[in-house]
Amino acid sequence: MKQSLVEEILITREMKNEKTVALVRFVLFSVTSMMDFLSYLGWINYTIVTPNLITVTLDFVFLMFAGIVLYFVNFLPYQPYLKFFTITLDYFIIGLMIFLDPTIQKANGLIYFIAMTSAIFIYQFNQLRHSKTGTIYGAFLAFVYFLVISIGLGEGYPFDIVPMMIGLGMILGVGYVTTVSNIEMVKEANAKQMMERYLPSQLVSEFYKNKAQLEPGGENKEVTILFSDIRSFTKFSEQRSAEEVVQFLNEYLSRMTDVIFKFNGTIDKFIGDAIMTVFGAPFKNEDDALRAVKTAVEMIRELAKLNRKMDLGSDNLLQVGIGIHTGEAIVGNIGSDRRLDYTVIGDNVNLASRIEGLTKHYGCSILISETTFKQIEGKYASQDGFEVREIDRVIVKGKSKAILVYEVVVL
Repeated sequence: MKQSLVEEILITREMKNEKTVALVRFVLFSVTSMMDFLSYLGWINYTIVTPNLITVTLDFVFLMFAGIVLYFVNFLPYQPYLKFFTITLDYFIIGLMIFLDPTIQKANGLIYFIAMTSAIFIYQFNQLRHSKTGTIYGAFLAFVYFLVISIGLGEGYPFDIVPMMIGLGMILGVGYVTTVSNIEMVKEANAKQMMERYLPSQLVSEFYKNKAQLEPGGENKEVTILFSDIRSFTKFSEQRSAEEVVQFLNEYLSRMTDVIFKFNGTIDKFIGDAIMTVFGAPFKNEDDALRAVKTAVEMIRELAKLNRKMDLGSDNLLQVGIGIHTGEAIVGNIGSDRRLDYTVIGDNVNLASRIEGLTKHYGCSILISETTFKQIEGKYASQDGFEVREIDRVIVKGKSKAILVYEVVVL
């Protein structure tokens, strides 16, 4: 079964975290081993009971184990089952140390607190993996570990062990919820980052508020499609280096993206210097057509600013053609289970592209279809910065019936 991109990211992250855990484990054992060895030699004194040969031997064995694990995770192919092995050994090693190390105080009920704090420490330490199964397994071992240490080394069966187990259970539960939340956060952040490439941030928030899904599939919806294309861009590109063309395109597309997002448009795709934008998907509004026209007007103004900045001269000013059409199309996530594109397809999409192509023939910047005009008629005024006038009735390529097109004149 193929894994999703997010699953691959989480597995890669788990592998990196396993390396982090292994490194931290090795450093901790190295520091404690060094301090115990120096204390054993009498050079320092940091424990009530001086470490003996048993302590030093245990430190050496545990340090070897930490070194072997560190080698395995860094130089051998990662195996997901390795985390269960290392989690088990972490609890076993610390438990063995508590049982055998004379420097650890166990009298007067202190062993119960040592058992609980060490169980929590190992559990939190292993949470660095951000693995749900690892967290569940670690929580189970934490309970077993706590009971074995408490009953095995404790003086009888104290009454306080019950509330301590309840407290331990609550901490383990919080740890599991935190792990799950972190994993979901990674998935959500990845999905949001992907959506923000073609949706404005406010629509992304709306997307999650409505709990929409990024799954393959589509639906028939009425949308307004905007196509824009820079005229004579091939000639413009031939006169410049590849680096200059890329730099210009990045700035041009960035400026146009800001305009589109300002009016809550959804960028379907960039096709070289052309932009395909949709209004009414994923969420439909009554003013979709009007916002599309306002976007087109603002794009023309933004291009004028870019022309002034580039100082190309009056004879070389860049011009753009924009075609807008409103109609039904299939909207949704179309593609494979490995790669999806949020897009619109259908005959009306092609018609919007054909209308954009007519702008050069009629020598105007913005053309809209009759259906788009009917949706904005009576909803705009001169203070909106544009007027609309009828241009012609034409038969576009692929159509047998003539359509009426209108020019949007930027004031």
